[in-house]
Amino acid sequence: MALAKRVEGLEVSTAALPVKTSCNICGSEGFTVLYAAGVAQVNQIVKCRGCGLMYANPRKEADLVEIESWPDDPTFDVEKAAAQRLEKQRTQVRDMDSTREHLDRLYPSRGRLVEIGSSFGYTLDAFRRDNWSVLGIEPDRWAAKFASEKMRIETIRSTLEAAKLPDEFADVVVMLHVVEHVPDPVGTLREIWRILKPGGHLILETPRYDTAMFWLLGRRERSLSCDGHIFFFTSESLRRAYTAAGFQLERLDYTGRSLTLDRVVYNIGVISKSPLLQRISASVSRRLHLQKISVKINLRDIQRACLVKSREAESVAAGEQKF
Repeated sequence: MALAKRVEGLEVSTAALPVKTSCNICGSEGFTVLYAAGVAQVNQIVKCRGCGLMYANPRKEADLVEIESWPDDPTFDVEKAAAQRLEKQRTQVRDMDSTREHLDRLYPSRGRLVEIGSSFGYTLDAFRRDNWSVLGIEPDRWAAKFASEKMRIETIRSTLEAAKLPDEFADVVVMLHVVEHVPDPVGTLREIWRILKPGGHLILETPRYDTAMFWLLGRRERSLSCDGHIFFFTSESLRRAYTAAGFQLERLDYTGRSLTLDRVVYNIGVISKSPLLQRISASVSRRLHLQKISVKINLRDIQRACLVKSREAESVAAGEQKF
């Protein structure tokens, strides 16, 4: 049955049916149910009995299905419809400062940097100001259009896989809060491995679920509640995923996020799972202009891994291809 969903001011018609799946890391079909459908989010969330990966099963189709169905309306005002999302991304650019400085030290002559899920282009703009040659990959037509026309960032409106970039194309790939949305995380990580030059780096960031916050909040945990998330990584399950794709860890940080106070209040509403509290919090935010105040919060519930395409992994992959 087709369903209607309002996304960033657009009425979207979808007909996605739940899809049953096995563990993306170890392939096991055995799992333990953690949360039934509708308890934490729209999907049932399970834990693999083989390797411990948490994932939605069965699940609705990935966000991309809905994104590609959005109408191409030239009168649509994305800056008005996505004002909070734009402000959120502008605010969080500074959270990448330490990582940009680390990459600048690794690549004194810079090089080509690709961001997967580049959205409106704010992160790439910061790297461009550091003299990187940047390219965005973004399936959302409105975000890609904004990045191309407003930010003057070269952007391909596509998924990574559909973009078909050449082998050894990039020195660095950045993928922030995307791996939890894609239908095949290990496959996407292997595609990133393919387009990276030998010794190239991947900056991979995603929520973390071996934390005190997850233990305390359970089904109410903010990131777990997001219907678009279909994989939920602990530090260990993320390690298993990127190791399976041929990467080695160079550096791991548990990072915080800069948020405007209206976003903090919004997240409290999400955690409450109370529609009434969500409406009240939205009203309070508008009246007090909380979007003008930002704070940095670090609950150690976000992991940012700096990964390297090592020559050892490259040799193993080459050996596998020969046989």
